[in-house]
Amino acid sequence: MWKSTFQKKKNPARWIASLYVIVGALWILFSDNVVDWLIEDPANITRVQTYKGWFFVLASGLLIYTVVSKAVADLRTARFTIREKEYMRKDFLNRHFQPLFQSDVTGKCIFTNEKWLEFTGYTTPPDKPFAWLDIVHADDKPYCIDKFSYGLIDKSAFSLEFRIMTRDGDYHWVLCSCIPYFDISANFSGIIGYLFDIQDKKMLEEQFKENSKRYGYLFANNPHPMFVYDTQDLRIIETNKAALLQYGYSEKEFLSMSIVELRPASEIPVLMEQLSGTMPEYHRSSGWLHKRKDGSEFFVEIIAHSLPSRNTRKNRLVIIRDITEQMKAFKLAKEGERRFRMIFEHSPYATLLLDEELNVLDMNDSARQVMKMNLLDEELQFSDFWAPDSAEYLQKHIDQLKKGIPVVGETDFVRHHEVFRVEFYGISFVENGLLKLFISFYDVDEKYKMQSALQESERINATLVNNLPGMSYRCLNDEAWTMVFASHGVEGLTGYKPGELIYNNKITFASLIHKDDRELLREAVKKGLDSKEKYQAHYRIIHKNKKIKWAWEQAQGVFNDEDELLYIEGFIMDVTSEMEARKEVEFQSYFLGLIIDNIPFPLFYKDVNGIYTGCNKSFCDYLGKSKEEIIGVTAIELFGEEQGSDMARKDRELITRGVSQSYETHIVFPDGREMNAVFHKSLLKNIDNHPMGVIGVYFDISRRVEAERVIKQQLDELSRINSELERFSYTVSHDLRSPLVTIKGFMGLLKEDLREGNHDEVADSIFRIDSATDKMHQLLEDLLELSRVGRIVNPYEEFSMTTIAREAKELLHGMLKEKNCVVHIQDDMPEVFADRSRTRELYQNLLENAIKFSGKQDAPAIDIYMREEDGEKIFCVQDNGIGVPQAYQEKIFGLFNKLDSNSPGTGLGLSLVKHIVSNHNGRVWVESEGDNQGAVFCFTLNTEKNDYKNP
Repeated sequence: MWKSTFQKKKNPARWIASLYVIVGALWILFSDNVVDWLIEDPANITRVQTYKGWFFVLASGLLIYTVVSKAVADLRTARFTIREKEYMRKDFLNRHFQPLFQSDVTGKCIFTNEKWLEFTGYTTPPDKPFAWLDIVHADDKPYCIDKFSYGLIDKSAFSLEFRIMTRDGDYHWVLCSCIPYFDISANFSGIIGYLFDIQDKKMLEEQFKENSKRYGYLFANNPHPMFVYDTQDLRIIETNKAALLQYGYSEKEFLSMSIVELRPASEIPVLMEQLSGTMPEYHRSSGWLHKRKDGSEFFVEIIAHSLPSRNTRKNRLVIIRDITEQMKAFKLAKEGERRFRMIFEHSPYATLLLDEELNVLDMNDSARQVMKMNLLDEELQFSDFWAPDSAEYLQKHIDQLKKGIPVVGETDFVRHHEVFRVEFYGISFVENGLLKLFISFYDVDEKYKMQSALQESERINATLVNNLPGMSYRCLNDEAWTMVFASHGVEGLTGYKPGELIYNNKITFASLIHKDDRELLREAVKKGLDSKEKYQAHYRIIHKNKKIKWAWEQAQGVFNDEDELLYIEGFIMDVTSEMEARKEVEFQSYFLGLIIDNIPFPLFYKDVNGIYTGCNKSFCDYLGKSKEEIIGVTAIELFGEEQGSDMARKDRELITRGVSQSYETHIVFPDGREMNAVFHKSLLKNIDNHPMGVIGVYFDISRRVEAERVIKQQLDELSRINSELERFSYTVSHDLRSPLVTIKGFMGLLKEDLREGNHDEVADSIFRIDSATDKMHQLLEDLLELSRVGRIVNPYEEFSMTTIAREAKELLHGMLKEKNCVVHIQDDMPEVFADRSRTRELYQNLLENAIKFSGKQDAPAIDIYMREEDGEKIFCVQDNGIGVPQAYQEKIFGLFNKLDSNSPGTGLGLSLVKHIVSNHNGRVWVESEGDNQGAVFCFTLNTEKNDYKNP
């Protein structure tokens, strides 16, 4: 509490010292009196006086210590807070998304953030004033020094544009926005400067200036006020002399303004509402209110159309026509009911009087004649007059009327279900507190005009035509296209004045048209006149200075009541710059398309909705479709629901994450072809860095995948062979050792028997040695046959499994007869594509196995047939022998594995079967319910013609 009380004082130190002096003085003056009053013994008084002195000293020391320690603590806290704030400020500046620097009051750079280093690659020396000027373009340094020095002196915010060297060594235009900063004591501490890259903006300005030179003379000397503005920031970037005279500004002032500044404050909301919508390529409207530099206002008619854009920056050309006098004429019409009714009733123009709800209050005779209606005897709405397609257009003009803005335009009306064209004018006024609309229109399709109306129309049209850009004309439809009227714009287009072309048989308009374009233009004129419709044409004109200009013409024939052609009238504009720009764009598009089409791998691009917008020839070839069949569809339509959805999902991931994308996939083409491919995709962005779609390529890696598959298969096969080699080695070492041991043992017995003369035993030993030798010979033959199965490959061929089974049966005829075994073979088993010799050997081994293990059957029977399961063909050899227990059904196909060790043979037969089936990519297994239940040996062969090449 006391601390806050001190802080509120203006000078707390003086206040504390004063308080201390007052308390001390009171203590000295009155403490002795208090002691004398309380204590009477002199000895005690002396002692108390001593204690009193020490108490005062200690209390004073404690007070001073408390005050000083608090002050020091507050000072340290303040210093820490200042350092923390300074650190946070520098950390904020360092994280700022724009390059920036900070200088002191002398111009020395004391700080640059990471974006500055990233943008310029330049570390500014801290001990050199204006060190950043070392990377500023030499032509811009004096300007920068002047602006920056003035900013340091004036201590105010300022901005400047200059060129600065970036990390890549090139100069970029930047906008440097500088603001002063002050310390905690409000002392000026220096400047903070932010850099904004405006290279694209400068390039656009230079390109626009370059294009402006092409039509600069015509633009600058046009009698109509004209200017060009940027549709993004609404800034005026070009103007002519007529506009400067009309608005009263200097050229420098006019080019520093936006189109909003040409409007009174009341007009700005309506203007911004119009600009927020989609602007047509060509737009004409009237009744707008503009203001001059001196504050005076005037009504204008605006003709605006878009100019060709460069680098996504769109511009519009605006032509201004002062219609203040016309608007005054409309307003004068409201003066007095008598004059209004006279004008209304006797006007040659059809006229309607509407209330705010668009109910028709009155219509004059001209309107009834145009609409072919009797007296107004029924309730009508203005909407009963217009065609359905004109509703939206007219509603906008009615909204303007209700705001007090006069309107003019053309639209379609309906008359007894017949649509016809009218030109209309409209004003609004308040009568007796009620808003009323005055609409005047006339049928521009009618074939007759009143003479007075025609003369007035001619006068208005002549004034309008002579002041429009380009050339308006009227000519005869003869061989020379003899001119009967030409506006002043003809001089800018052809180099000849109107008087030099009108009714001139030597210099005719036809002679000015390029000889290669005359016949094409005549065909277009003839087609338009025959159909009595407007026609358009592009052709070349030879200027008076022998230069060639491109022109665009729109015209139509004018006919009399007898349907005879009177003349042709129309409008011609110089479109040389547009045609040159179009040719350049067409060439660039052709050149880019040529490059893309000749890239040897498939390339495509889509929009953000996954619709293909383009591709190259390789992409078309891979799909087997034309570009017309690909462009405009999605991946689902090209590749099917499953593949297309997966591709679309990948595209959405790419657009969301905004990074490149690479992945491998398997493609099934519409015609059934399959391919393994690797996709590489990137995000396609516009100049504003917004996603426009996806561009991608893919490469056929089917051969690589197939090679990897073959290598894996070979590795698996090698692993299997190595495993079997191990078993083979073990078996050979084990099973060949047994006969050898037998031979060696009986050879020893044979020596003893010969030495002892025991002839009966000798014969027995020789028989056993002979049996062991036969067994080893049979074992070696089987091992040799097993090794041949993996090495010897015969050419594959087509043959019937019924035929090959019968051949195997014939080879075992003796064994079958000895065992009295019956073999049944299915007659209609299918054909296969395989090794004929090995397949016969397969059946032979399965038959031998069935005969050996027929047991004690009186009538052994073997069935050979084919069954089909899940579309797979399974070949079977079924017997009624001893069967195979469940525990041995896997083991019997191993090397030398025999179910009965006393049975004949070496145990290699079923191993040979497994090897042959494996070489044909098949499977082999046995089905048996156990002892004496018989067995069914099943196998499959999975070889196709297109998967096999004969060695």
